[in-house]
Order: sequence, then structure tokens, then C-alpha cells
Amino acid sequence: MNLVGDELGIQALHAMKEANREYLRFLMQEARTVHERQVDFKAADGTKFRLSYVDAEGRFVVSRP
Repeated sequence: MNLVGDELGIQALHAMKEANREYLRFLMQEARTVHERQVDFKAADGTKFRLSYVDAEGRFVVSRP
């Protein structure tokens, strides 16, 4: 998975990978397929982040909404 962007958001996704891999797969699939190419998620501490998929580059960008 090619991730760039907000370091805290990337850490939250890595923690999610350990805790709930299926939900992480769901988020990634949603980011790839929804019209806006982005989905919002929360870290374990409640911090909000946005996962965007850049189709031309084939990578995910993590930011804060």
C-alpha cells in the first residue's frame, strides 16, 4: 500500500491494520470506488482523517478534512 501525507493519519491506518484488517480493506476499497475518491475515518483517539485515492499515481493520500 503506497501511503503519503499526514504522519498521524498513516500511523492510525497502521494501527487499524493490526486491530481490524477487514475495516482497513473496506476503507481502501471505498476510496478506490466512490465518485469523490475519498473517505473519512477516525483514529482510535477520535481524530478525523481523510483517505483519498489518486488514480493516476496509484497511491493513497492521508490528510485531515
